Amino acid sequence: MTAMRTSMQSRRHRPPSRDGGFSLIELMVALTIGLIIVAGMLASYATSSASNRTNARVAEFQTNGRFATDFLRRELQHSGFGGIIGSKPAPPVVLTAPYATDYGCGVGFAAKIAEPISGANDTNPFSGSCIPNANYARGDILVVRRAGLDAKPTTETLLANTLYFRSEYQGGSVFPGPTRPVDVQAPVADYLLQTDVYYISPWTNAASESPKVPALYRMTLGAGPAMSAQLVASGIENMQVQYAVNTATGTRYQDASAVAASDWTNVVAVRLWLLARSADAEPEYTNTTTYTMGDQTVTVNDHFQRQLFPLVVQLRN
Repeated sequence: MTAMRTSMQSRRHRPPSRDGGFSLIELMVALTIGLIIVAGMLASYATSSASNRTNARVAEFQTNGRFATDFLRRELQHSGFGGIIGSKPAPPVVLTAPYATDYGCGVGFAAKIAEPISGANDTNPFSGSCIPNANYARGDILVVRRAGLDAKPTTETLLANTLYFRSEYQGGSVFPGPTRPVDVQAPVADYLLQTDVYYISPWTNAASESPKVPALYRMTLGAGPAMSAQLVASGIENMQVQYAVNTATGTRYQDASAVAASDWTNVVAVRLWLLARSADAEPEYTNTTTYTMGDQTVTVNDHFQRQLFPLVVQLRN
């Protein structure tokens, strides 16, 4: 009996057990440590996300710049293609009417295939015709003309209201479809007429877009016949072009403003620069780079990333 009372008194005075949970202090310490870990993870995620966004912007304008450069290289290499003539087309020998017609960029402009390359130096000579000043941002304008790369079979019906180039053994002519001209000197082949005017637009999709992203555009000859605007590559901010002209005094690169009207048929190479820009600004990044582009030196001070893409093309035709 005495032993039982001693046992009960011992249990009655035993300190309370701590197996039931955390104390308030322990809980607060655990929450604080957890918050520190979460904050670190969020900071790491934010840094990673910002880096990914930057990389995506860089990849985008680099891709656009490379595409535009490769596109223009191919077009310049094909400039002056005259089908079976095998060299720059001679002045038209059959039809002259298309040369006296305005298809959007001036009388006789689109059909002037005997002049495969031409341009304008930091100005828009088409402001009153096919490129309104509101659609022109800055930089040079480049004109490329050629016959299409695929001859139309004689059994194929040509499209109405479309310009074609008739390539003959000793010359060529421009004519509107669908009626083919009478053969003058065999062999002959008919091609679509390709005329393109490249320029920098202040926007990519529409003048109302916000923010506006500059782009490389071209006015291209198509059905109508008419010149219509076509997007080539977004994010192209500036274009500068120089032309290697073969003259009696030698060959040297010149800006378009220095090329005589009679020398455009003597252009043997083209040197070109494209300045590509990111679509979005990065507030934490400041760009104060100076870019040398032919006769222009472009200095910026903003939050857009850029890359310069130079190009030299030897003309084949």
